[in-house]
Amino acid sequence: MRKNVLVPLLFILILLAVGILYWYYLAPPATFPDQEKLEAILSNPYNRVEVAEIQEMIFLDDKHVYIPFITQDEGHGISLWEWKKHEWQLSGFSIGNMPKVWKIDSEDPSSHYIMWNFHPENNLDYLTFFLIKERGFSVTEGKQHYEPGIQMDYRAEAGEKSYGYTSIPSDWQKYIEADNKLLAAMNDSLFADFFPPAQYYFGWQSTSIDGTIEYPSYPDNNGFGSGGQSTDTIRFLNENEIYLNETGSSE
Repeated sequence: MRKNVLVPLLFILILLAVGILYWYYLAPPATFPDQEKLEAILSNPYNRVEVAEIQEMIFLDDKHVYIPFITQDEGHGISLWEWKKHEWQLSGFSIGNMPKVWKIDSEDPSSHYIMWNFHPENNLDYLTFFLIKERGFSVTEGKQHYEPGIQMDYRAEAGEKSYGYTSIPSDWQKYIEADNKLLAAMNDSLFADFFPPAQYYFGWQSTSIDGTIEYPSYPDNNGFGSGGQSTDTIRFLNENEIYLNETGSSE
């Protein structure tokens, strides 16, 4: 009698667990929220974004959406939306002239995107993005260790729209994959504490139509945002922080 009760109960629990797993993680995405719902989420008291215009809904895949927007005080922002735990969630946003990298899958650089949104009054011609790893030299217990510097750059046209995005270039993807493997190997090594590997970072510059390279400062309002571990802010680089001004250069 007891066995006759436990077996059906166990079967029901397994079905319930499978159903919850499917509902949270495997079920296809629901219809994406409309503009009114998006503006309500961005404008809630926690985010404090006063949206004037949703510019476009750009589906990077069926579960990740990039939405550029304009605020009521002419700020240009980017927002990142993700289908997660059976609902569309705002995973990050920023306002101000600062591109971001969205690492949809941190282990897969082919899913990493750079995105931006600048006020048209900045008159930008093109953007240059950089992947840089600083060179380094250290001596520990008489052992010398040298890390060569790396610089790779990529040009993206500003175009007619204020916003845009690009995937990480293929040569960057190969470098990041190799660097991730090296980092994993060193973390398992006895020498990891002696020779911690330098980390690469992303940088950017903007060139205006008149050829000037300077930070696009219009409009002069404070930028702010929110984001999780899946996004990286990109650092604006001055001319003295660039090794060489040739595409694909390295040191």
